Amino acid sequence: MKSKSGYIIGKIIELILTLLVVSLLVFIAFSVIPGDAARVMLGPNASDSQVELLRAELGLDKPLVSRYFSWLLGIFTFNPGVSYSYSIDVSELIAQRLPVTLGTSAIAMIMVIIVSYPLAILSARKPGRLGDQICSVIGHVLFAIPPYVASLLLILLASSVFSLLTVGNYVKPSDDFFGYIGCLLLPSFAIALPKIAMSFKFLRSSIIEQQSSDYVRTSKSHGLSDFKILIRHVLPNSNVSSITIISIIMSDILGGSLIVEQVFNLPGLGRLLLSAVQGRDFPLLSGIVFYIAFITVILYFISDIASSFADPRIRLK
Repeated sequence: MKSKSGYIIGKIIELILTLLVVSLLVFIAFSVIPGDAARVMLGPNASDSQVELLRAELGLDKPLVSRYFSWLLGIFTFNPGVSYSYSIDVSELIAQRLPVTLGTSAIAMIMVIIVSYPLAILSARKPGRLGDQICSVIGHVLFAIPPYVASLLLILLASSVFSLLTVGNYVKPSDDFFGYIGCLLLPSFAIALPKIAMSFKFLRSSIIEQQSSDYVRTSKSHGLSDFKILIRHVLPNSNVSSITIISIIMSDILGGSLIVEQVFNLPGLGRLLLSAVQGRDFPLLSGIVFYIAFITVILYFISDIASSFADPRIRLK
């Protein structure tokens, strides 16, 4: 079995290699897209000499390998360049929009945990009973609703029926923190709905599997109540699968929030990404995609480390 430090060092090396591969894929993907960023910026009426001059200013006339290493250095020093469309540092633009995306994702994840855990415990304690069947049906329904459809339904319900929502009424956390939380609740709920169903199903299956284990029967023979067995043994032994599915859901939520932001007219990374695509803004587009991938890889890295602490057998060679 590997030591904790050896396992962590190995995972850090994997993390670095993964990020290097991701950076290469991102750069190649956006470099081979047809079209010329300089031509898009100057418009169709610009002369060839003007386009070539701008290409030289932007560094687009350099060899592809040279451009990649220059971009890679900027990415890992959090200085991916200046946006073609906004003439502002990409890192500054992302920092301005990041609170919206991360805030929405964090609130959605909290909702998933708060709702799915109690439902899974309630359902798994009496599998096959009426309560379990009701929870399973609700899970199937929630899982079938895409986030953007849930967003439209929530907007219709909140604005038309309860008059609680003004779409696009975003409040900065620096101006009013509780107002900031309030304006993100509905989009977070729209993102969380199918993820609640996903988390519920995995947690329920894991708890039921643990309840059929030998140690549960032994604990019952020693006189422990079902509730104590659940809290002391079943839930801790379900941690590994729980950590894995939560990390998957967190990365999925981060990507799903980009779409929901558009529906709720929130000034997050989703709108910025769409603007970058339309303007062929390579520094901004590649910066957003890479940093989202970076956050996702970090989430999986944390999940691997947490799983190894929850179950040391994972560190077996």
